[in-house]
Amino acid sequence: MTLKLGIKQKLALIFFLFFLIFSGTVFVLLTNVQRMVDTTERIVSKNQKVAELTEILQASLVDMDGNSKKLNVLKKKRYLDFFEKSRSTFESALQQAVLLSGPSADSQSSWRQLADSYQQYSGEFTASDGALRWVSNQILAEWLETISTAKKQNQQEIERALRELNEASRISARNGLIGFCVSILVGCIGVWFISRAIFSPLKTLTGRLRGITFDAPQEPIRLKGGDEFNELATAFNEMSHQLHEEETIRTEFIATLSHEIRTPLSSIHESVNMIVEEVLGGINDKQRRFLEIASGEIKRINKLLNYLLNVGVLETDGRKTNALHLDTADVVAGSAELFSAPAEKKKVMIKIGDFRDCPQLFGVREEIQQVFVNIIGNAVKYSPEGGEVILTWERDKERKFLLFHIADTGPGIADDEKMLIFTKYYRTKNVRGHLDGVGLGLSISRRIVTSYGGHIEVANNAGVGCTFSFTLPTHPFSKPNTV
Repeated sequence: MTLKLGIKQKLALIFFLFFLIFSGTVFVLLTNVQRMVDTTERIVSKNQKVAELTEILQASLVDMDGNSKKLNVLKKKRYLDFFEKSRSTFESALQQAVLLSGPSADSQSSWRQLADSYQQYSGEFTASDGALRWVSNQILAEWLETISTAKKQNQQEIERALRELNEASRISARNGLIGFCVSILVGCIGVWFISRAIFSPLKTLTGRLRGITFDAPQEPIRLKGGDEFNELATAFNEMSHQLHEEETIRTEFIATLSHEIRTPLSSIHESVNMIVEEVLGGINDKQRRFLEIASGEIKRINKLLNYLLNVGVLETDGRKTNALHLDTADVVAGSAELFSAPAEKKKVMIKIGDFRDCPQLFGVREEIQQVFVNIIGNAVKYSPEGGEVILTWERDKERKFLLFHIADTGPGIADDEKMLIFTKYYRTKNVRGHLDGVGLGLSISRRIVTSYGGHIEVANNAGVGCTFSFTLPTHPFSKPNTV
């Protein structure tokens, strides 16, 4: 059984790991700090005190020896007082040294040995007849040697404690650095893991949202990352399916309605023509003028119905694909020629690049020409008076398609509308209400281009206007793309 964790569970797990490592690092650091504090306290409270006592013991022994000799020679009582004072200082310092010697066997042995030896001779330190009995120079030398030995042992303990302190500091720094690095590593891994768990599904969803279209059903998506993204994927799939179903119903309704309207509209058109041609009798000029207006409007409605029916035919893919190799220059020139009159009226210059060496296109002539007609027509329509429309071409990198560019000097397209202009019935905000159109030309062009495996896009020019770029095949295509 595979355990699947949601975003909340993953965040909680990563936070727990980070907290565990951080707490462990802090605990080790505190332990090492406590160890250093204990070592420092031992050095200050015991070893440093012992070092001071050794100096006092040595000085007291030297004073006692000097005062005893002065007393025996000069016979003055003050030297006896000095002796007793030094003796009291020595005994007090020795007692403290024994108590501070601690558990060290060598230190305990040195101070105990000195204490026992001093105790053995201290009872003989008596003064009579102005003379003082004192230890021999050999005993004094042994005591001083013992003190020196204890002093060295104490110094060794201090050095050992300092080494321990240094080692504890080094270990503390190392463990702290390791803990810090591990924490950073876990944090980075956690950030990468969470980012991947979140942004990878979001990137997939964003790509699908940008590529969503009403023309064809979307493949259901599956997002990895836990229950939250599964719910998001389910909602997206349901939305995509609902949009496609609604668009299918709308397209079928428009196609059916268009077909049903054409029959009575054709009858009306024929009847109007018969009246205009005076088949049913004479008419006056005023009647003729209004009948001609009616005939023109009927033609405009027929044109609109042809657009709508063309969309329906493309979406049902019921058209014949009698694809042939086509003369590219002839297709482009013939498409541009259709707009020579409106371009001349607006003083718009249509410039066609050098198509003499352009390879042949492969496809159904009516469909290929429809793409050029729709885009050139828009370029002429939206270009201002005195503007220009420029047609150029180039090979794509794979050399299986030709890439065409049609640039105009119109108002351009807002960034938030670039993905919408290829949607059926959509018209940009800056042309609604004052330019004719139903918003089907680019949708039809996109459908045709993608059915041949190509792509179409639009980009605003650096100065004014925009450029439509699209690819069409030069060889038979294996399978049309669906969008």
